[in-house]
Parts: sequence; C-alpha cells; structure tokens
Amino acid sequence: MIDDEIQSVSFHNVAATETAGWVDEGRLLRRVPESVATEVSVAARDRFRHPSGCELRFVPADDEATVLVTLSAASETVVRPFWGEFQGSETYELGPTPRTLELSRPDGIARLEPDVAAAGAFDPCACRLRFDAWEPVAFHGVSGRCRPPDETELPTRRYLAYGTSITEGASATGCHLTYVSQVARELGVDAVNLGAAGSAFCEPAIAEYVARRDDWDVATLALSVNMANRGFTVEQFEDRVTEFVNVIAASKPECPIACVTLFPYHADAHRDGDARRAEAFRTVVRRAAERAPDNVSLIDGPTVADATGLTTDLLHPGDAGMRSIADGIAEKVATALSGREPHIH
Repeated sequence: MIDDEIQSVSFHNVAATETAGWVDEGRLLRRVPESVATEVSVAARDRFRHPSGCELRFVPADDEATVLVTLSAASETVVRPFWGEFQGSETYELGPTPRTLELSRPDGIARLEPDVAAAGAFDPCACRLRFDAWEPVAFHGVSGRCRPPDETELPTRRYLAYGTSITEGASATGCHLTYVSQVARELGVDAVNLGAAGSAFCEPAIAEYVARRDDWDVATLALSVNMANRGFTVEQFEDRVTEFVNVIAASKPECPIACVTLFPYHADAHRDGDARRAEAFRTVVRRAAERAPDNVSLIDGPTVADATGLTTDLLHPGDAGMRSIADGIAEKVATALSGREPHIH
C-alpha cells in the first residue's frame, strides 16, 4: 500500500489507516479495512488494529541518504529494521510519545558482493521496518531522500496466513520468528499475516475479504483452536469451517490453499485435557478439506508440531515450536507452488 499523501514509502500488510487514539496526530496501521472490521467480532476488530506482520518499507536514494521516520505506539513495543533479508543490529523501542528514527544504509550492506546482494528475495537496499504484534502502531511522517521499493526489489509471490494468536506470533520472541515469517523467508515469498489472537472464528466477512483480494498466491488457514476453546459446538465449527474454506477456495481456483488442523495443545497434553474434543475439531477440518475444491489440501497440526515445542501455557508455541511448524508448512507450500507462475501484484 502506498498512501496518496505519503508516496516516498510503502506499507506492507496494511489495508488502511485510522486516527491513533493516544496522540493528537498519527495514523494507526490496520490490517483490514473498516468495512470488514465492522462485520467481525469486537475482539477480532481490535486484533486487526495490531500490526502483526506489518512493515514500513523504503529505499534510500543512495548510500549517503538519511531517512527520518517518526512512529509511536499505544504502549511499549519495538520496531526491528531489516535491510532486505539482513536483520538490523539495533532494535528500537516505541511508546505513546512519537519517536523519530534516523536510518541510513549500513556500510556492510553498501559493500555487499553482487551475488550476495541478489541471493535473497528482497533487495538489501530496501529497508523494512517490521513491527511486533502486541501494540497498535501509528505512523507520523517521513523525511529524507527515499522511495518505495519497486517490484524488482520484492518477492514475486505472496503467502497469506489466517489463524489464531499462534499465526499472529504469540510467544515468538520477535516478529521475524513467527512461523508465518519463517515460512516466508524459507520460500522467498512475501507474507500477509491475518492472524487474529483469541478471535479466529472463521467469520464470513473475513472469508469474503480474503476471496476478494487478488494479491496472494498461496494460503494457509489454521482452523481454529479459538473456536475449540470458546464454546463452539462441533456442529457450529463444521458449518463455519466448511463455508469459510469453500468461499476462499472457489474464488481462487488457481491458488493452493492448505487447511491446518489444531496444533497440539493442553487438551492433548494435560492429564485432565479433553483430547477427544480436540480430535473431533481436527476431524472436521480434515473432512472440510477433503470435500473442498481441488486446490485445497490438508496439513495435520500434530504432524508439524509436538507439545514439547509449546511454552508453559501449553497453548502457544515458543521459538522451537514456531521453527517446527514453519519447517512443516514450508515443505507443503513449496510443493504446492512448484511449477506455478507467480501472480503479478
């Protein structure tokens, strides 16, 4: 997304902006438009105001250019600069008071051998300010000689991920360590993260929004431990999942879609857990994938993760669990994309 009023940078995984509530000025980054947010639960509406997988991107005019970017956040969080695939050596703290970052191309990046510079899916001249998931972030302004990255400096494919807090990246120690980010890096694709912590309820408005988008090549739908934990019956879950998957799959018959069953969690691991309920929910997803259009496949959560990769809440994967999930999903997605031409976005 390139804002009509701010054409020197681009925003990735940002569908719209709105007035930030903690400062007089500044535009909060949203992952779905207001027209979609009003049609989902209050909890999901709030989550899509959090910048999970969002990025602010620009290319400095030359090695000497300094770019000033002013940001704030509703409460304490961090922003992580990457130069293409290369992680910056500094992490910047943000809070309610706007902070201006001074960014210029690192000397090590400017001196890269051409074959090293060309090895990643992102051009290392492109700065990517990457945001963690857990506090809303606002953009206040940019100055300095820069431009948005062009299509030759970005991946040619996009991977869209829908799911719960696990998809958003809860308990990963950085935004680049979520399974979505790690799948994207491994496969050289751009990630669109539509995880909704505590509120991935397979809502029709989200299915229709994903179906309308024309900027993704492959998707994973992690369905959905939130519904298992929030009192949905198996029958209600089946109705929602079936409709959700079919709406998205029918809209993009040329795009592979993988449905992911519940990852192992406390229902499976606790002595008094309800493993039968967890398995019933997995069976629903298996059945929905089997009956869906031909572009839909299945990833069984327990085949890509195990309980030892969880944090002590026995729900959210830690860094090791995220790595395991990413490895399993990346293998499946790579196979699905093999031989397919990327879309022009």
